[in-house]
Amino acid sequence: MTKISYSSILQYPKKEESLVFFTVRSNGNTAKVSTRQTVKTKMWNKQLHRCITSKELFTDRENREARKVNKQLDKIEDFIITRLSGWGEQSRYLTDPKEFKDIVTHYADMFFRGIEEEEKKQNQKATEWMLANINSDRIDIHSGRFVAERTKKAQSTVIHRLQSFLSDNHLEDTFKTFADADFANKYMKWCYEKKNYKENTIYVTYEILKAQLNAAKKSGFNIDDTYYKELRGKCKDVDNIYLTEREIEAIYKLDIPHLKKEGLIDEKSTMEQTRDLFIVGCYTGLRRSDLNKLNDGIWNLSEDKNTVSIVAEKTKKRVVIPLHPYVRAIYYKYNGILPKLGDKYNTNVHLKNLARLAGINEIVSKTENRGGKVTTLKHQKYDLVSFHTARRSFATNMVLKGVPTLAIRQLTGHTNEQTFRKYVKVTPEQYAKLFGFSPIV
Repeated sequence: MTKISYSSILQYPKKEESLVFFTVRSNGNTAKVSTRQTVKTKMWNKQLHRCITSKELFTDRENREARKVNKQLDKIEDFIITRLSGWGEQSRYLTDPKEFKDIVTHYADMFFRGIEEEEKKQNQKATEWMLANINSDRIDIHSGRFVAERTKKAQSTVIHRLQSFLSDNHLEDTFKTFADADFANKYMKWCYEKKNYKENTIYVTYEILKAQLNAAKKSGFNIDDTYYKELRGKCKDVDNIYLTEREIEAIYKLDIPHLKKEGLIDEKSTMEQTRDLFIVGCYTGLRRSDLNKLNDGIWNLSEDKNTVSIVAEKTKKRVVIPLHPYVRAIYYKYNGILPKLGDKYNTNVHLKNLARLAGINEIVSKTENRGGKVTTLKHQKYDLVSFHTARRSFATNMVLKGVPTLAIRQLTGHTNEQTFRKYVKVTPEQYAKLFGFSPIV
């Protein structure tokens, strides 16, 4: 077994304060390195090689500092000696004077480099760490896939929102700020009073923030989860609309060339392509990103199969979707090469106009919590139509047809029943009709 002796000594034992050195001996060789710890010489014990503490002799602050120094000396000694003990007794690192000094110095440098990196890490701005973590090549532990770029963008938007919150409230950009007991109250007040945000915007922030705080904690940051783990991360359901099959048919049957001649639609507008892809979405339940990938799908138009198969962008799972007659007609209309969707803003403007031209002008109520005030607003239905309405309409209409929700979820990609239910806008009365009981005569 390697024979190593060691001790901690003062550089200037006769001065009021002194730097502490760590001395190591092996095979007649001696190496001495600074511990970077300074102590009051009156508190130093030569036999113990440590500071002594005493309520009678020293102040509370002096005792506290002495205990801190002793703890650090323990760490330094353990780090260096553990590594030296790994060398054989005859190793040149322990027998050669120069090599011995070099290896002890090397291990001391390793120790302090680690301390400096840890301090730098702990002092890093919390939001900077979160953004770096979000934009790294991460694998989602639930799906086993790399996090998509659009997900990273959405999460980064939330962190930038938190940066604005910190700046407006003159708060430190630290993990402690986000884990503080009063964080939720401060943030909600800012969201409602200064930004007039909707309630769900707050819950989305909490969901992403909690995930980042948990990741930072696993990474070694000292974060107390007593309060932040209680933050609500689930969004409330909102009164979003869906289109009935009759309303979808009305949009599908719009004579857009005629409407252009009448001057009701701009001659150069791509509204017809938007309409056609929206109809495809209403009868496939595909996300916007997947509609743009349909040309890469496998279309089987034979009577016995009549399906399109694609690998969903978000889930990376293959889905096989039965083709509605409208979808088949649109496929043939473009000779098997479907158009691409335009930007989100313009396509949503197109859809509102299409729904208006199709006479979808029913007055509907929508309740929202904005700025902490719950209000019920009335809208003409066409004003609430967006591209996401297609996916919601698909899920709702399939439920109303009596299709099992498990089968519908296979197409929509929802792994969670609760999340899927947010898409389904079936009233209790409509659910009751699904049972189809007839009155007794």
